[in-house]
Amino acid sequence: MAITVNSTRENEDDQTVFFSIDYDGTKKWHGDVPKDADPQEWFDANEDFVKERMLRLQYRDADVPQLEDKTPLESFEAWIAGGAKNAEISEERITQAAVPAADAVMGERQKTVEGEEEVTTTEIVEEDGKMVQKSVTKTVVTNTPETKEVPLFDEAGEEIGMTTVPVMESYEITPAVEAVEETSETIVVRPESVVEKTPWKDTVE
Repeated sequence: MAITVNSTRENEDDQTVFFSIDYDGTKKWHGDVPKDADPQEWFDANEDFVKERMLRLQYRDADVPQLEDKTPLESFEAWIAGGAKNAEISEERITQAAVPAADAVMGERQKTVEGEEEVTTTEIVEEDGKMVQKSVTKTVVTNTPETKEVPLFDEAGEEIGMTTVPVMESYEITPAVEAVEETSETIVVRPESVVEKTPWKDTVE
């Protein structure tokens, strides 16, 4: 029998049991069990659970994978036998999101004709100690909406004259976008590490 009950203490809702266990050497510990349970029978039935809890106390940072067809205790013992190592955790992170190709977005607007225009303004300047009003002519660049004359017809289709209409042009609102493939890289979130075992400290009754 791996677990031996040494003494019990009655509590309001349960009972605290102090026991010795032969697991990697003799150790003393305690645990609470149901008030109406037989302490020895309860610990005999839950021996693996108690041992696994003890290992959790000694390897506090353990990340133990649950092995197929193994109990939690067997999985923990296999993890210790394998060097008590927490496995490396890595993940794929997207470094460049995929960008779909897109055609340019085009619009239409009236063309303009660039030209020059003489603009005369009146300015007051100081000359030889006198304030003189002068006309100043400057050349400015203009952008005039372009138009053209086209025939005008009546409802019967007969040409009745000419009319002026704007000259239109296409222009790029949004440039075309080339497709970009998604790229990613593997990032180590947690490197492999050995979990140090904490020495067992017996419970004092």
